[in-house]
Amino acid sequence: MSTSMQVNTREALRALAHPLRMKILFQLETDGHGRAADLAQTLGEPANSVSFHLRTLAKAGLVVEAPELARDKRDRVWRAAAETYNVAPGTPGMDVLVRGYVEWFRSALNQRAREPDQARTKIRFAQVALTTNEARELFAELDAVVERFSERAAAAARTTPREAREIHNVVTGVGPSALPQDDKPAAS
Repeated sequence: MSTSMQVNTREALRALAHPLRMKILFQLETDGHGRAADLAQTLGEPANSVSFHLRTLAKAGLVVEAPELARDKRDRVWRAAAETYNVAPGTPGMDVLVRGYVEWFRSALNQRAREPDQARTKIRFAQVALTTNEARELFAELDAVVERFSERAAAAARTTPREAREIHNVVTGVGPSALPQDDKPAAS
């Protein structure tokens, strides 16, 4: 398995945009490999749905078969094609992936407004007067914290696989509060 994969096709971006597919990828990274039925049981999803999503991930090149782990020729065992998936800014079709995060963020804000004491999402807004270099440094530090937690969570999931874990979205952004208005939609 490669450590990191550059995602640069619309098909792969669409595959990554689906929440269940992200759970499947995380579970494959945690377990190292899996069959559709085993993943379905672990994730609490129907086996036919997991099988469909595995095939979609495979078509996009995000998972690969591991025939050396199969019990026989009909047995399909899968593993993640990489430990991490990177999407370069400006990749055609990126709006599909971004849209999911925007919708999640909107839902999180609405949920916090309706039920502030029971919200499971933490959101912090801040405005800070920074130089360009300070803004870069801030983002680098935030990025390093997210990466450290991601690596720690993956390691913990491997050592205690039955401990309940839930995929959490983490959105970090640092930029000028006055951005130019973009009248045209992102490329799809």
